[in-house]
Amino acid sequence: MSKYMTNSKTAQMSSMQQAHKAQHSWSIPIAVLRYEDISKRAYEIYVGNGCKEGHSEQNWLQSEQELKSKQNWLQSEKK
Repeated sequence: MSKYMTNSKTAQMSSMQQAHKAQHSWSIPIAVLRYEDISKRAYEIYVGNGCKEGHSEQNWLQSEQELKSKQNWLQSEKK
């Protein structure tokens, strides 16, 4: 019985992963962002905002968004 459950769970997980990829394929950047690049940009944002404490997560997310937009724009220019 566990054999059938394992196969069923495997099939279910596979279909869930495929559905997730289909739903979010637009948000996956063509090139992978590097940790160093995100970190550097987040620090630049931190300094640009007057070195205010307590905004590290916002700075990080802003950095990721900016770099993703830049990558997507550069990739669209190549086409």
